Amino acid sequence: MDALNLDQVLDEIVPRGDAVPAPAGDLTRQPGGESDDAAAALGLVSEAAAAIRELERESAQAVARARNVATAVKEKLERAEARADRAETALRLAESQVEELSAAVEQTRNELELLQSRLAAREEELAVSMRRADDAETAMQRVVEAIRAQLPVKLNVPGE
Repeated sequence: MDALNLDQVLDEIVPRGDAVPAPAGDLTRQPGGESDDAAAALGLVSEAAAAIRELERESAQAVARARNVATAVKEKLERAEARADRAETALRLAESQVEELSAAVEQTRNELELLQSRLAAREEELAVSMRRADDAETAMQRVVEAIRAQLPVKLNVPGE
């Protein structure tokens, strides 16, 4: 049904502008004219009622559509809030894991520093031991050479 022009209907019911309705007791009216005016008024009232019913129907549809949209928006909002809650939970878990990993890294760093210092100490001990071993080997070489030098003399064997 096409939208009814309410201004037009109202103009027909209540004339505007220069047109002035005839007084109710006007004797210049035709006797049969009152019946036509009543029928016309009744027709206009009927059209107005139909227009009002159509507006009410369209309003009800608009309200239903608005409720559907509101419901859909509410559901999307609830899903978004649920996703946000899950994201916050995941973030807190990740932050907790980062803190734990940071603590583990710090502990590992401390243990590594301790091991490096122990290794440096062991390397120094090894270097000292190697110098002693070299010194001892050198001393033994001298002793062996001295023994060899003395051995032919004690055995009365001519030296080489």
